[in-house]
Amino acid sequence: MIHESEVLDLLGNKVPDINPELEKLPNAGNVYKTIQCFADFTKQLIGLGNLEAVRHCINLAEEMLEEGNSTVKNAIENVYLHSLSPILDLGDALGFSIQKMLKGSMRKEYRRQVSKGGI
Repeated sequence: MIHESEVLDLLGNKVPDINPELEKLPNAGNVYKTIQCFADFTKQLIGLGNLEAVRHCINLAEEMLEEGNSTVKNAIENVYLHSLSPILDLGDALGFSIQKMLKGSMRKEYRRQVSKGGI
């Protein structure tokens, strides 16, 4: 199980390019702030068109959603996925490409939020 205290190191190890951004966080112990930084980083990669790196980030978010404790799962559902939703909901080719990257729990949660009007 992934605990919130492990998220910062997990991100730093699996996505080394995010480390400069993580180091700027004023409250790095706050998992919600850390996941927001991760979401912002993912959006930067989308803006750069680096879809392979985006896929890697989404797969890592999926891993945290599936293996995280309730706090980590909540952060992925309510911060990460919610932050990406404007891009996912664009209805253009890019949005559809990113949607296709959502697998398993991420896809299920995205659909749940969309159907409830949560996104």
